[in-house]
Amino acid sequence: MENDVLTYALFENHLTSDPNDYMAVTTNAISLGQNAVVQLMLKRGSTLTETDILAVLKMEREVICEQAAMGNSITTPLFNLSMSIKGVFNGADDTYDPARHSIKLNLTPGTELRNAVALIKTRKVRAEKVSPIIDRIVDAATGSVNDQLSSGGLAVLRGCYLKYDAADPLQGIFFIATDNTEIRVEVISLNKPGELHFQAPALATGEYRVEVRAIIKGRKEISAGILGAAVTVVGR
Repeated sequence: MENDVLTYALFENHLTSDPNDYMAVTTNAISLGQNAVVQLMLKRGSTLTETDILAVLKMEREVICEQAAMGNSITTPLFNLSMSIKGVFNGADDTYDPARHSIKLNLTPGTELRNAVALIKTRKVRAEKVSPIIDRIVDAATGSVNDQLSSGGLAVLRGCYLKYDAADPLQGIFFIATDNTEIRVEVISLNKPGELHFQAPALATGEYRVEVRAIIKGRKEISAGILGAAVTVVGR
């Protein structure tokens, strides 16, 4: 990151009616996958090999997922994880019904991650180029924000400069898999600069980047905006 400082620019916030409301968009943050993290670990001079590190990380993921599947809470220096049940129960004798209830994943930063965030320094820069800005994606079925999405389910994107020409196949909402396969959203019910309502494609389970491509009013070229966090697609 440039000089270890998080740079940001201000853009008009179309989510509010006040023309003086602006939102900050980071300009120099990069996205790191697990392989990139492992390479950074190796540069620290670890006696472990890349294979060793990947094996340990895989085992950690397996144990965490196994315990989460049992409904157990997990506390680590990086994150705190717990489960809760969402939905209304009809009386004391009612039981869990997947059609009316769902398991909610509660994930919050742990002590070390909170301490790291507190050390971030920021610097404002000039907004050079207007492009779609994705602030959040919301799974309509679960209420999950920037985290989980139901394959084939309804969802909402919020941000700025999101409106696009649905008749142009080069514009739209795209889900990009880890192998760079792109799947375009075909069903959209609301297409506004600050909000898009759509039906997610039938996506295979896994992680995806979410990207909006649009021609901003007054411009001729397509510009793109990417959600800062990878989204995990799960079955409905």
